[in-house]
Amino acid sequence: MARSKNDPLDRLLKCSINELTASILPMSAKECETYTREMLDRIGGPSFEQLLMRIVETMVPTDGGNPARSPDEYYFAVRDLFPHVPTKSDVVARVLAFAMRMSVLRLEKKPLNFTVQ
Repeated sequence: MARSKNDPLDRLLKCSINELTASILPMSAKECETYTREMLDRIGGPSFEQLLMRIVETMVPTDGGNPARSPDEYYFAVRDLFPHVPTKSDVVARVLAFAMRMSVLRLEKKPLNFTVQ
């Protein structure tokens, strides 16, 4: 099936970083999840669940270290899940942006309470 010039996913994959940011910010967690899944389907690679697992593993290191704080750390943590995507392409970063925004929105809605022992 051919994609139309007005396909929202095509637009999100090709727009400038400023346009991408402006598009993501007002989206709901569900919309971000939908676009993350659609991008993964389009480019191939890990499942949605595998991507989220890698993000969580980066947020909560099993070695007791500090969680990643910069976007670059998360990007490099998931990059190897997409060996078929050229490194010059920013599509992996775009997928990650939607997945991270979805995660933040869901955590803000239902914050986790950790007990220090």
